[in-house]
Amino acid sequence: MPTSDSHRSKQRPPRKKACNSCTKSKVRCSLEKPTCSRCRSTGRVCEYPASALPRDSPPGEAGVSEVPDPSYPGSAIYASPRFDPAPTMPIPLPYATTPSSTAWSPASQVHVRRHVPSCWRDGDEFDFHTVDLVPSANAEDIRDRWLRPYILPPLGQDEVPKVYHPFTLQYISRILSTYPRRMLKDRDVPPIIHRSQIDGKEMPRALANCYSLVRMWEQAAPGSEMMVVDTLEKEMERLADEHLEHDYELLSSFQAYLIYTIMLYFSPRGSSLINDKIMITLMELAFRTARNGLFCAAEVSHTRPTWESWIVVAAKRRAIFTMYIFSGVYNADRLLPNFIADEMRGVFAPGNKSLWEAQDRETWNKEYDRYLLRWEDGMLEISELWRSEETGSTQRRERIERWVQSTDEFGMMLFGVCAHIHGC
Repeated sequence: MPTSDSHRSKQRPPRKKACNSCTKSKVRCSLEKPTCSRCRSTGRVCEYPASALPRDSPPGEAGVSEVPDPSYPGSAIYASPRFDPAPTMPIPLPYATTPSSTAWSPASQVHVRRHVPSCWRDGDEFDFHTVDLVPSANAEDIRDRWLRPYILPPLGQDEVPKVYHPFTLQYISRILSTYPRRMLKDRDVPPIIHRSQIDGKEMPRALANCYSLVRMWEQAAPGSEMMVVDTLEKEMERLADEHLEHDYELLSSFQAYLIYTIMLYFSPRGSSLINDKIMITLMELAFRTARNGLFCAAEVSHTRPTWESWIVVAAKRRAIFTMYIFSGVYNADRLLPNFIADEMRGVFAPGNKSLWEAQDRETWNKEYDRYLLRWEDGMLEISELWRSEETGSTQRRERIERWVQSTDEFGMMLFGVCAHIHGC
């Protein structure tokens, strides 16, 4: 016996409701839970109306999906968090004060716990408090670098400013602007930060704050920009005023300050915030980390250093070279001359891919032994990429080609910039 329309409508299962994001965009929703395919592909937080969730949903599914956010290693809803879980990322008020600090300090609010990722073998724990470095005698020249465009060269020296082609400046800008955004991706780092710094036993406070603030800046809701800028400025002031002594902490503070400077400068929202005062502070932080050493003691004697010592000096060199390249763009934009960084002459050119990307101590030790054999005639120095009487000679080209064969993306960027300016 046929049922009536009214009876049929009572038997029909209720229509599944699309998630809020798909409903707002007026597109078809795959209705997958806890995250639909569209939200998963775009990295959005997938929320369903309360009536669309099953009645026996456990706590945590009543509106916000527990799907991991693939864009950020410190997300509170990440499947395997590096930080102790928190319900949401703390958003500070710019006028709020705390007993410990006037700047917002996520690392002081969220304890960074030990998380050994799958890429490190068991037993590969890092001890960055026992690095063996050789103090630098001319680190003060790095601190005073900002003065160079304003003073004449010493009497008797005919120093010619470096000439940057507009396309070279564009090339540098496009690459550097990607460094902060790489911190939004899961387990990704810009090439000035070694992966062990975020995957080790404890993330340094400066880098923990940096990962949070980069995400805050890139994903600021309309109308909240000034609050984010205020928070960034306070954290930069805290880094500048902080009195640290250990190499690893000094390095982390310098890396974070450099990331903030790059992020602000190449963003339409913040380029006007970078001024000479910030550049002076950036070079002051570079000086602080450089004066304790840009070489391992073992590097000077052409032997293998500890992995931790090498990580610290390798990251130092990368960050300082990046600062010099960035300052070249800054000066060129202000029609100021750029000069050769003679204070860095003799520092090893970074970029060995197998060493920088080694995932366990045994592999790194073997790769470094090969590295020593490959460079028995002395490691390539950054000044070998500059114009000199040896530029274009057979011996110089052989050394540069040997270095290029094993370098990574960061080394290739350095080589590209130096080749554009100095030739090879």
